[in-house]
Parts: sequence; structure tokens; C-alpha cells
Amino acid sequence: MIKTITLRFLALVKVLVELAFSAALAWVLLFDCLKVRPTWSDWTGWPSFCFLTAGIFFFYLILKLPSYNRNRAFKKLLALLREKRQVQLGEKKLTKQVKKTKPNALLTDVLSGYEAREKDYQKEAASKEEMMTNISHDLRTPLTAIIGYLGLVATPNAIVKEEDKQKYIETAYHKANQMKVLVEDLFEFAKLQSSQVNLNITDFSLGDLFEQVLANYAMEAKDKHIQLTTQLAPKLIVMAGDSEKLARVLINLVENALKYGAGASFIKITAQEKDDDKIEIRVVNNGPAIPKEAQEQLFDRFYRVESSRNTKTGGTGLGLSIVKGVIDQHQGEIHVESNDESTAFIMTLPKKQRKEAD
Repeated sequence: MIKTITLRFLALVKVLVELAFSAALAWVLLFDCLKVRPTWSDWTGWPSFCFLTAGIFFFYLILKLPSYNRNRAFKKLLALLREKRQVQLGEKKLTKQVKKTKPNALLTDVLSGYEAREKDYQKEAASKEEMMTNISHDLRTPLTAIIGYLGLVATPNAIVKEEDKQKYIETAYHKANQMKVLVEDLFEFAKLQSSQVNLNITDFSLGDLFEQVLANYAMEAKDKHIQLTTQLAPKLIVMAGDSEKLARVLINLVENALKYGAGASFIKITAQEKDDDKIEIRVVNNGPAIPKEAQEQLFDRFYRVESSRNTKTGGTGLGLSIVKGVIDQHQGEIHVESNDESTAFIMTLPKKQRKEAD
């Protein structure tokens, strides 16, 4: 408010100065140069002085009009640049830093922001195209195998041994399950991209959730000589959240540890209460380290570590995108720490959640 009044006062002073300058110029032209007597009894006196002053003033304004329009356009452009920079920085209100930034620097910052965003879009588009190619291949491969094996079994005149027939059926069933996993990942990822998806917030025990998740992989872990353990501090932690979606997060992380943690001897899920009313959950294994350059992009949409793609592990590369999407929905954060000793996916979640309206 004070700033607005000050600006208006300065504008008024400027107009008065310009008017005084016009009057001074009219005085010099009329009374000094033309030697006219300053009197009201003759139209060449004070009346002429007033008309001449007004004429000089308006002529001056006409000369300033292009400059005024340029200044007005410049201010609009500056306001637009500040607004765009504010959006780029993710701020709801105009910050002092943006207000104080000089126009040239502000323009450079905005253009740099758009350039960085364009690079991200191009990178995302390339990754998305690669992902769709991979998904098409991953769906077509098991589907071709299913058709082939079931074709051998279904052919009326084909001579197939009973044991081979059973083997073909089991292989087709295995391939069908692979397709099911791929389709579920795609469906889950598509749901997370929708703004209409709501969380089913309930209170639940983290310890029970950990045990339920690890129970699904007890046999597979035993075959691979991997020990599955949990650790909670305190032993009973009750938090609010969508237990089904958080279970999906843990399932994805445990499956990744089993798939890509070759040579690992343990997978551990831990939870710890923090002082700021938050819960830190870790999924840790001692398998091979994730490359440093891959850690920075691991949760980017459509990104996958190239070395992780092979015929044994398969997958869509959407697992960690789904994980991050669920954590974001819970107003949490996730990052990875990986070295030669262990790899840990670390999630920080609020202990309490705001229940969404139906």
C-alpha cells in the first residue's frame, strides 16, 4: 500500500516538473524572445502564455507517447517473466528473490528453465517410446509362446506324449502369469497418473504389513538362500495410510531385490519413528550396487537401468515409477543409497494422513 502511494506521488511530481518546464519554455519564447508585455488586457500577454504553455506541454506528451507505450509493454513483459519464473520455481506467491532479479537475468533464468523443461520432455518422450517398444516385445513374446504351446496340445492329429503335454501346459501357464504381471503394472501406473484416484486411509500396524509382504516370498527366498527379516523401533508402530498401496510399494521393492540382488544373503525391511511425527521405512539388501549415474534417475518416469533388462528378470521398468507415485500420494519422499556393502530404498512418510472426502 505504501509503495503504491509512493509511486503515485512520484508520478504526480514528475508531471508537475514537466508542466513547470513547459511554462518556463513558454516564458522564454513569449516574454524574453518576442518581448511581449505580461498583461491580461492584451491577448498576446498572459492568455497567450497559458495557451503556449499548454501547447508545449501536450506536444511534449505526444513526443513521450511512444516511450510511454514501450515502458508499459516492458512492465507487462517483466510481470509476465516474473510470473513464469514463479511457476518454474514452484512458488505460489511472488518471492523477494524473483522481484529483485534484474530484467536481463530474469529473462535468462526463464529461458534456461524452458530449455531445461524441453530437454526433460524430449528425454521423457524418448524413454516413453523405448518403454512402449519394450512392453510390446514383452507382451508379444509370452503370447507367441502361449499360442505355440497350446497349439501343440490342441491340434487333434498331433501325437504328443502326456508328460510333454503337461510340460507345455505348465509353460503356457507360466507365460500367462508373466503377461498378467505386465498388464497389472501398466494398469497400476495408469491409475497413478489419474488425478481422480483417492487413497483409502486407515490405521494399520506396520509390523503386520511387513510380515504379510515377506510371507509371499518365503519359499523363493529360501531357494535363493536369502534371509528375510524385519526390524521396528518401537516394536509396535501404527500409522495411517492406504495399506494396500503401501503393500504394493513393499512388494515391488522386495521383488526388485530378489530379481536384481544376485548373490545377496539378506533382505531386511525396517521401520523407525522420527521426532517430527514421521516414519522412516527402509528396504535393504546386500546385492550388487546400483551404478551412481543410475541412482539419480532411478525414479524418473519410464527410466530403467539398461543392465537390468534381460530375459530372466523381464519386467516393464514401471515398478519404481509406481513406488514413487504411491509415496508421493502419501505426501512422502523416497530415495536410494547404494554402495558395495548394501542397497537401501529409504522412504519417509507422515505418521498421520488427511482422509480424503468421498
